Amino acid sequence: MRSGSFRILDHPADVGFEAFGATREEAFANAGLALTHLRVDLSSIELRSSLHLIAHASDLAGLLVNWLSEILYYQDAEGWLPGRFEIENLSETSVAAVAKGESFNPARHSLKTLVKAVTYHQLVFERNGNGWRAQVFVDV
Repeated sequence: MRSGSFRILDHPADVGFEAFGATREEAFANAGLALTHLRVDLSSIELRSSLHLIAHASDLAGLLVNWLSEILYYQDAEGWLPGRFEIENLSETSVAAVAKGESFNPARHSLKTLVKAVTYHQLVFERNGNGWRAQVFVDV
């Protein structure tokens, strides 16, 4: 699948995605949406409430993994589905954002894929001619 903000990648054992953005912030936000898209249809998520997310790491690629792992934690532990991200602050070692979405509702949200973990396998976060590109694979 490909949209302007992300696309799902084929892989023999895992699932991956590329996320794009004109800025680093936009690429991080779109990576969060791609991760959520693996679990449920994004169009089924209503922006009913907000959640503050913070992640830290020693470098930008590690920060991307920790950011996505934080989103995955809230999906798994709290049953919370983000449908939009507003990145408030992004440095080389930390990210702070507001996620808007809602709690999982089995009557409206059909689960697609169970994501176990975000991995460093073939991880890429780079500047390209059109802005920024993230490539991430997850364990399913």
